[in-house]
Amino acid sequence: MCDATQDAACYGALGGPVYLQLMRNTRGHKLSLYYNSAHVFKFKRTKSVFYEEFNTTSVLQRWQFVPDNGTMIINPAERRDAGTYRVQITESTGRGVKHTVQLTIEAPVSSVDLSISSSANGERSVRCSSTGDSPQYSWSLDGRPLGEADADLSSDNQTILLRGDVTGQLTCSVRNHVSSTHTTRLMDLCSGGISPVFISVWLAEIIILTSLLVGGYYLYIRNRTSHTPDQDVELTLTSTSRRRTPEEVQMQ
Repeated sequence: MCDATQDAACYGALGGPVYLQLMRNTRGHKLSLYYNSAHVFKFKRTKSVFYEEFNTTSVLQRWQFVPDNGTMIINPAERRDAGTYRVQITESTGRGVKHTVQLTIEAPVSSVDLSISSSANGERSVRCSSTGDSPQYSWSLDGRPLGEADADLSSDNQTILLRGDVTGQLTCSVRNHVSSTHTTRLMDLCSGGISPVFISVWLAEIIILTSLLVGGYYLYIRNRTSHTPDQDVELTLTSTSRRRTPEEVQMQ
């Protein structure tokens, strides 16, 4: 229900009913409704009279004024129903009241979809799209609003660049003046990207393994060097204590 008893901006869903409350009490009052410069209808006592182009079957099937609560019902609403309406009321005391209503008809948002692409550094570009008029987008991660630490947002909030190490339930919510909807997707790390945390752990493991290998090799070389002189002594002793041949004895 749109309160059209004063100057107002009202919104209606395309294909759905629109309720414009033009006045709260019709008893003893006269009411006229204008669309742009055209006279739509006049109400006096208990009778409503539609004029000219509005006094057709196609319009009367969709338009209805309810005197009990002073409400104009348009069902189903069409694009051509949008525009500026002027309300003129003559009260039982003779006092005149005028106000303007701006009616906008919007197609409801629906069919929300997320498209995801991954970069080499693990960042993910996520685009939210939907049908409907004038959609407005917002994002949340695990039930909380998406922050700058999680992603970079485009100017229209339709596309985000998700950080490489961010995971969780990502929700895109879409709304306009007549409807709202959302979709949720579980975001994992990109298969083609590597998390900075993983890289740090991987490098640490390489450094530790390299240190162990270098230390082991150093101990091996030191132990081998410490045993080499004993072998040389044994060989020397063996060579000096060998038995002399008969030829060497005769020469003496």
